[in-house]
Amino acid sequence: MPDPAATALDQGTYEILRARLTAHGADLRTRLEKLNTARQAVFGAIPTALLATERITTTHNCTPRDMIPIGGGRFLLGYNVLLGLRTETQPADVFALYQHEDHQFRELPLAPLADAEFHADFKALYRYYKNARFAKFSTIGPHLFMKFRVGENVTDLKTFKWLCDGGQWRYLGNRFDHEYRYPPQHEFEWTRTH
Repeated sequence: MPDPAATALDQGTYEILRARLTAHGADLRTRLEKLNTARQAVFGAIPTALLATERITTTHNCTPRDMIPIGGGRFLLGYNVLLGLRTETQPADVFALYQHEDHQFRELPLAPLADAEFHADFKALYRYYKNARFAKFSTIGPHLFMKFRVGENVTDLKTFKWLCDGGQWRYLGNRFDHEYRYPPQHEFEWTRTH
């Protein structure tokens, strides 16, 4: 049978420790609030708030890869999809255009990608490369690059190039792999020492 005096002593120790930890927590919270107020006075603050939660739905079950704004609240989404028994992949199976307004996404027709030469190059890409899959968008100056992986190596790429001029898109071709560059990792140039 436990000793009632020892049990009371243990409960008293617990209460003392709990009271100390509660007091230290309140002190720390007060000091953090003062520090945060001083930080906001020096650096400023932009309050954040969740305005809405909305999902983008695509025609097919897909794996999204990249999206890029194209102006006017519109953006182009690129994704990969497994189509199963279909023999031909269309641009609408890989890209979708959306308008974002009033905290909602509306799908738009793929009018900017309506170029006969692009459609022919796109179909050839998926016809001749069995494992072709969309990888990334990139903008360099006024040009939009669409990068596709066509093999197992990360260097097995095919790049389509578009000229985006004043809201008008013009397809330039698919032989621009040499022009595509990853963005610099640093904002300065490394100088090699000798």
